[in-house]
Amino acid sequence: MVPGAIVIALPSDALDGDRLDEDQIALVIRRATELDGQSLAGQPGLDLVLLEEAAVEAGLSRESVRRAVAELRAGALRIESDAPTRRASLGPRTLTVSRCVPGPFPDVNDILRRFLAKEQFHLRRDFGTSSTWTRRQDVGARVRVQYDKSIHRRLLLREAEQVEMAVVDEPGGAGMVMVKLTVDVKSLRRAHRVAVGQGAGIGAVAAGAGLLLGMPEALVIVPAAAASGVAVGHRVGVRRYRTSVGDLETGLEGFLDGIERRRRSN
Repeated sequence: MVPGAIVIALPSDALDGDRLDEDQIALVIRRATELDGQSLAGQPGLDLVLLEEAAVEAGLSRESVRRAVAELRAGALRIESDAPTRRASLGPRTLTVSRCVPGPFPDVNDILRRFLAKEQFHLRRDFGTSSTWTRRQDVGARVRVQYDKSIHRRLLLREAEQVEMAVVDEPGGAGMVMVKLTVDVKSLRRAHRVAVGQGAGIGAVAAGAGLLLGMPEALVIVPAAAASGVAVGHRVGVRRYRTSVGDLETGLEGFLDGIERRRRSN
């Protein structure tokens, strides 16, 4: 040992060495704080081992820090944008669900891949801990999906076209695995467009009937009625879209519940 050197004692199960940038450190600290129900300011410039020790010294649990790091590596933590969102917006174009479940990694990864294959998706890009899956376009898959939409309704992802999957080991060797599924829900916006079109059509038809009945003022009413119909259709469409996204989220959370129960019983 070099004389005068400062020695930092770390537990034998400390996180493997790694480095995070300042934004990632802030995300990990904030998420670990949420998990512990405390508050702590981020400390920039730390590597992953020292970050864990600093957080533990500040009163956060080691488990929460490791869970937050796993969520970061799986892409479940994002740096928040300051850009304001429009009040009337339908919402994000993707739906993300994440969960830490008992491992090991190969078993959990295999369960998720078999699930997506059963949902009529095929692997498009594979990066090891993350992968991209897209809807199969062969005749057999298209018939199964359409049949499910019309009758069975057993496929959770029948309206989705693409899924991003991430599976990473939680640091620390506790055997937990972080899972993240990000589903492209743009296709669900179709219901909103249909409702807006129906609303505009109903408004125009109602005002047009006034013209047939010899009401000249209907010339002024037609544009206003059509606009009013669009507004009503928009509200109906937003409600349908958010209900569909909510149902999808509930279904995926239930799927992850099933994985967690099965893995804990093994």
